[in-house]
Amino acid sequence: MKRPLTRRWMVFYIAVVAALLLGTAAFILIRQSQPPGPSWKGDLSGCRSTPMEHVHHPQRLQILAPCSTVSGTVAAVQYVSAYDDLKVTITPDATVAPYLEEANDGRVVVDVIATDQLHVSAPPVGSRVTVWGAWVRDKATKTTMMLPAYRIDIDQLSSDGSILRGESVEKRAPAPRRELRLTAKTDSKVVVGGRMDVFFKATWVQAGAEKPASQIRLFTEMTTANDEGVRWKATMTDTRGVSVLHLVAIQAPGPYLLTVYAAPSGQPATARVPVYVARA
Repeated sequence: MKRPLTRRWMVFYIAVVAALLLGTAAFILIRQSQPPGPSWKGDLSGCRSTPMEHVHHPQRLQILAPCSTVSGTVAAVQYVSAYDDLKVTITPDATVAPYLEEANDGRVVVDVIATDQLHVSAPPVGSRVTVWGAWVRDKATKTTMMLPAYRIDIDQLSSDGSILRGESVEKRAPAPRRELRLTAKTDSKVVVGGRMDVFFKATWVQAGAEKPASQIRLFTEMTTANDEGVRWKATMTDTRGVSVLHLVAIQAPGPYLLTVYAAPSGQPATARVPVYVARA
């Protein structure tokens, strides 16, 4: 026969349960009070109000903080040809650790999308950088990352450890004045499920002369009438300055706008062509 609990043991058990409940409540309050992502540094006017604009398949991401700033050391730089993304992997400062998932393994991927690569260059591996953009969670990889990242400042180079202050000025011959011209052509109307061939041509124009613009990376985006992205694809021109994309019209019937972006060597170019997807 079990002995009934003494008053002393009952008080002890109640105290333990109360401590556990208070600890849990405190943990929840701390988690709720912690911001969802690293804070933004500097003038908030530089933060984008629509951070997912031009981001391919934004539904794969969960926006945790639309305005974030992260500093760290560059561990790797990689171009992803499928969507012409520039992925910069950094080892962030210790202050970023609370915002990382276990799958991050202590690192953060900073993703510069194609439309931002005109003014955001790849930093050298080993350099210390500060990055501004949107803090998101990738639903597939279960990692947190910065996407899009639309500003990268190099704070320190790895070669000599010097701190960059201001802008460097190099003496060099004037850059040749040339213009990149880009055209896009496709059928103005295609039925749902039908094949859509899109032809691109890139040309350098200098002193009235034209020559093919080869090896130009192109990023294409199809948007609805309200500018919502529904299709993305990257490609590159051949030696003739030509590229062809073979697509299938899987969108719902309606009007669309196909836009192609190119930004080689600081020479941006854009071409647009309207497409109407009709019922079969």
